[in-house]
Amino acid sequence: MNAPIKPLSRLIAPFVFMASFALYVATLAPSVVPGDPGEYQFIPHILGIAHPPGYAFFTLLSKAWTSIVRIGSIAYRTNLLAAAAGAWTVTMVYQMALLLAGTRNPQSPISQSPISQSLISNSRHLRLLPALFAAALLATSTDLWQHSIHANSHIVSAALSATALYSGLRWWATRSDRWLYLFAFLAALGVTHHPLLALGAPAYVVFVLAVRPGLWRDWRCLGRLALALLLGLCVFLYLPLRAGATPFGPSPNWDAIIGHATARGIRGNLFHFGLGDQLVRLRVFWELLRLQFPIPALALAIAGLVWLVRRRPHPAILLALFYALNLAFTINTVQDVMAYLLLPFTVTALLSGAGVLALLDVGQRWLRERPWQRAALAGLTLLLAALPVTAGLHLAPRLSLRDYRLADAYIEAVFEQFDGKGQGAVLLAPWEGMTPLWYAEHVEGRRLDPSDVQLVYVAAGKANPWVDNVWANIETGPIYLADYRPQVAAAGFRVRPVGDWPLYKVEVPPATDLPDVAHPTDVWAGDALHWLGWDLDRTALHAGETAYLTLYLSAARKLDDYYMPYLWLGDRLYRWTTDSRLNTPWWEPGEVVVERYPITVPFGTPSGDYPLALGFSNVSQGQDLSLPNGATTTTLPSVLHVTPAGIAPPDDVLAEALANVDSRVILLGARASARGRTAESPWTEALPAHPGDRIQVWLNWRALTALDQPYTVFVHLIDGAGRPWAQQDYTPMGGAFPTFLWIPRWIEGQTVSDPYTLTIPHDAPPGDYLIELGMYGMTSLRRAYHFDPGGNLAGDRYILGPVRVATP
Repeated sequence: MNAPIKPLSRLIAPFVFMASFALYVATLAPSVVPGDPGEYQFIPHILGIAHPPGYAFFTLLSKAWTSIVRIGSIAYRTNLLAAAAGAWTVTMVYQMALLLAGTRNPQSPISQSPISQSLISNSRHLRLLPALFAAALLATSTDLWQHSIHANSHIVSAALSATALYSGLRWWATRSDRWLYLFAFLAALGVTHHPLLALGAPAYVVFVLAVRPGLWRDWRCLGRLALALLLGLCVFLYLPLRAGATPFGPSPNWDAIIGHATARGIRGNLFHFGLGDQLVRLRVFWELLRLQFPIPALALAIAGLVWLVRRRPHPAILLALFYALNLAFTINTVQDVMAYLLLPFTVTALLSGAGVLALLDVGQRWLRERPWQRAALAGLTLLLAALPVTAGLHLAPRLSLRDYRLADAYIEAVFEQFDGKGQGAVLLAPWEGMTPLWYAEHVEGRRLDPSDVQLVYVAAGKANPWVDNVWANIETGPIYLADYRPQVAAAGFRVRPVGDWPLYKVEVPPATDLPDVAHPTDVWAGDALHWLGWDLDRTALHAGETAYLTLYLSAARKLDDYYMPYLWLGDRLYRWTTDSRLNTPWWEPGEVVVERYPITVPFGTPSGDYPLALGFSNVSQGQDLSLPNGATTTTLPSVLHVTPAGIAPPDDVLAEALANVDSRVILLGARASARGRTAESPWTEALPAHPGDRIQVWLNWRALTALDQPYTVFVHLIDGAGRPWAQQDYTPMGGAFPTFLWIPRWIEGQTVSDPYTLTIPHDAPPGDYLIELGMYGMTSLRRAYHFDPGGNLAGDRYILGPVRVATP
């Protein structure tokens, strides 16, 4: 007698949800997260309006959730909502895979198909295997996991889309029009959440008409569909009802509201790439897809699509069109790419489940006729289960945000600096620096008094907004920056780090006052530099982490040469470069210059206590300066206590690296192509090129740890004097895969093949050139240092190889 599938699936579906939910809760962020997540945590609480497109549905959903689920802080509850939405998405994929496997409903057109009959006649776990595999595969995919452990709207986009797809497939499987009306309602509801969910509409329409070609003549059904659509779109009314009644959101006029709801102001990020870039963009998508799923699972997804086309043509139409439309848009966008790719990734997991169905379909006769079919089935089950289980065990400690309190530390640093001090200061902050403070104000009631500090949000969009805001507030009071901004320093101001966080204070030169110093000194280096003191923000750290040394220096006279400090950490030498610093030729006599220097302890450093010895060098002359003790260095009365990293890269990986960038990322390999020739780095024979040619460069990175800041990659074609003639400075993967975006995006062990294109200008003179590369901070513009195999600093760039430009 056939075992009924429905009761068993109904029991397992809640288990799928709870297992996924438990996984995400175990790695959930405990508190506020900077940037957009912080906004998503406080805007629903005050029933405000978020940044474009407003997220009307998300705001109402989050408000209801945080009002009902009384666990922890508001921030934690919104993080819990993300975990629930992620688990719901996984559960919907499980349910869709079950529908594709077959049904016992005699009215269903798929109940009589050969694979459906075969699955019904076999054991329960065979019928459920494809669905469980698809669900587990999606639950342990990096992107969905990362979006399920902190507050964000995009995981709700995935949940809405998955639920809509499930409703459509349920209508196809049962022919019950109540599912069709729910399908329409969810599609409209999704648009009120984010207008990009309307990208699925063409796929929905084609699918519905393919299943029921005569629907356009059924006026009663069409009327009900229109009613369902209007009901879903009613959530849009939230925006005009709240516009003008909240401190955040558009003005209360229809043009502003429509512009906000359609994200009119950020459309420049859309369709950024042309037709000539599409092959590279597809390669980028493959790289990102490979980071989510094992190669065997991707092979199963391809097999699953082929099987669906043959066995389930209507679902194939829906899933393939939905996939193609979302992918074509997303992969040509330069903002929130990983968030928007949640939709194609969700369908990929479902197609992998269909691939397992294809395997069962092909092997059903063999399994049925062999006496040892149970053993073969058990082996197949274990083999498939190993993929997501292994991925989950590997990713859990690397993705976890359970100890992530970056925003909390920032809030405390701001309050410690300003609260009750009566400075009348101004704090200029970017989006990431404002949302935690807005959360503290609107949710926790922690408000900074304007007599202490005024918070000024510095939005991008102008030519130089940071300098403009400094000048606009120069008469108000002391000006601070939430992070280092080189534009302000380039405008002639002094930008001094303050505190361990640090904040940065803007000073008009010459800044002659000496701030509070933890370790004051009175030491002359030669007759040039006066060393006035130093601070060290920490003395204990793991290998791979960074301590910061702040130095207070002065000069009695105008200096023409470049002078820089250097440090010995045990027997490892740190010679910092002059990049993005207030260099000595620009010092005013007698002013106190405050600079902060990183001491990154590279992976592979043995545990122990490391003494610190500081010296100073005339970089222009290549000479170390003498100190009063007769030596060129002086030992600081502090040591760095280094312990092993929790997760460290293998030694052989470090040994094989071409370049070690800040002990955060290593360059495993690189190649460049021009005029039909390809060279692997490091190459010595010059790559031939002509003016006007495009040199395609691929960089193979490996993350050594979860990255804690956003890096920009630079790839330059430079001449013998170091002048760039062609360059591309960009977020990795053409903007698709930032190293850090409010939380670490790159995690330990990930490898990425990253494309760049250098176009040689037509006026480039013939001669020999070099390709250099490296990374720099996205906001600080300060280049990341490179380490040599011995753990010493080795500059801030890597030379790939030579290029010879010749006139055609």
